Amino acid sequence: MKDAILKETNKIKGLQLRAAGRASNLFWLGFGEMIPVTRRGEIEEVPEVALHIQCAWRVSTTSKILVASQDFYSPRSDWEEGVQDFDWDVSRSNRFDEQITAFLEVAAEKSVIAEVEVDSLGGLKILMSESYVLEVFPDSSNESEDWEFWRLFNRRKDSPHFVVSGNGVEYI
Repeated sequence: MKDAILKETNKIKGLQLRAAGRASNLFWLGFGEMIPVTRRGEIEEVPEVALHIQCAWRVSTTSKILVASQDFYSPRSDWEEGVQDFDWDVSRSNRFDEQITAFLEVAAEKSVIAEVEVDSLGGLKILMSESYVLEVFPDSSNESEDWEFWRLFNRRKDSPHFVVSGNGVEYI
C-alpha cells in the first residue's frame, strides 16, 4: 500500500496550493493550474488536482496548528449566540471556515508542495514551502467499502480517483 500511495502522491510535488474548503465535514484542497470544468451546466475555474480528506488531519507550521479536522465542530471566534444555537454545518459558522480563510490569505498561490511522506496505514505528510505541513492520519479501523480516508484525482485528465481506505488502495 505504501508504494502505491507514494507513486500517486509524488505526482503532486511541485504543484502550487490554489484553494481549500469543505463540503460538510469533507476537507478538500486544490493544487496545480486552474482549469475550466463544467458543473451543473456552467463553466468554472478549479484547480487541476484535488485532494479530498475524510479522516483526521491538520495544517501546521513548525510551532502552531493553523486549522484541523476538529475545527469543523467548534463555533467561530466571534460567535455570540448560545452554544445550543450553533450548527457546525452552516457555511461560515465554524472555526474551520474562519481558520481556512486566514490560512489561504497567506498561503494560497505562494505555497508549493516540496515533499510527500507516506506511511503503511494510509497516512500522509505533505510538506509545503513557507514551512506549512498538512498531515493526514487515518483514524478508524472501519473496513467498509463505503468508508474512505482520502482520495486524490486529476480533473484535467479525467482519470480514475485514487482512493485510500481501511481496505487498502483502489482506483475508482
